Amino acid sequence: MSERKTSYNIVFAIVGLTVLNSTFVILLGICANVGQTFFKCPTIANT
Repeated sequence: MSERKTSYNIVFAIVGLTVLNSTFVILLGICANVGQTFFKCPTIANT
């Protein structure tokens, strides 16, 4: 019983981490696109 519970916890943790990583990558991509479109001036980008 306890072994099955721990394996479920491991699978759940892996799935949660992959979901968090994918959302983080998507957010980073959106932020990069927004930054590129809004801050095309080198002076604003350098500050």
